[in-house]
Amino acid sequence: MTKKTAHLFVLGALAGVGSLPALACGGGQKPAETASAPTDSSVLDTATPAASATGSPADSSSAAPAASTDSSPSPLAQVLTTDTGQIQKIFDAASAAPAATLKPDGAKGGDPLAKGVRDAAKKLPAGMQPDGPLAMGAVKEKQHLQTDVTLQPGKCYSIVGYSKKVKDLDLYLLLPPGILSGQDLSDDNKPIIGGPPQPMCPVSQSAITYKLDIFADQGAGDVAVQLFSKGQ
Repeated sequence: MTKKTAHLFVLGALAGVGSLPALACGGGQKPAETASAPTDSSVLDTATPAASATGSPADSSSAAPAASTDSSPSPLAQVLTTDTGQIQKIFDAASAAPAATLKPDGAKGGDPLAKGVRDAAKKLPAGMQPDGPLAMGAVKEKQHLQTDVTLQPGKCYSIVGYSKKVKDLDLYLLLPPGILSGQDLSDDNKPIIGGPPQPMCPVSQSAITYKLDIFADQGAGDVAVQLFSKGQ
């Protein structure tokens, strides 16, 4: 082999090696370096789809946060508690709490607790009526009581609580594993979730069951909570 032939062989090998980075980087990155070699035209042609393929995962990953945001339900009512750790503690305490006793005919009759709920509900928008059973029970200060509340599409809802002896009765509407969908905004014995002026109007296409936490923040005694609803 002559020196000229060997020199050409080395140049050819180097040219081949020089084309590898363009392919590994997705092609089209440095066209000025590869355009001078006739054999590189095929590399550029095949690298173009690779560049498009590289762009596809980037597009799907950029769309991922939007999908994640959509999957996180927005609160149905106003909330004051935003610390996720505190909300999780409330949910865990509610899940472990005793279940309220359910009175099938709701907030009716002469029971003082039922009457207290009806009186508190006078603040609700016109047309709101008791929906489902009245949840009742006795709770100690700083203790929880819980019940399940199912909200149907096509209706608007409010949740009203009452106690004569618990001075600060709190209500929290929760979804597992620890999502706060609404809470009362008062520090009194007549809490309301979805109170005036705007009740809760779910946009879900199916019924959703929530965990309702009933918490005696100050005082102890008998409590009652009633779900109210009207058509949208």
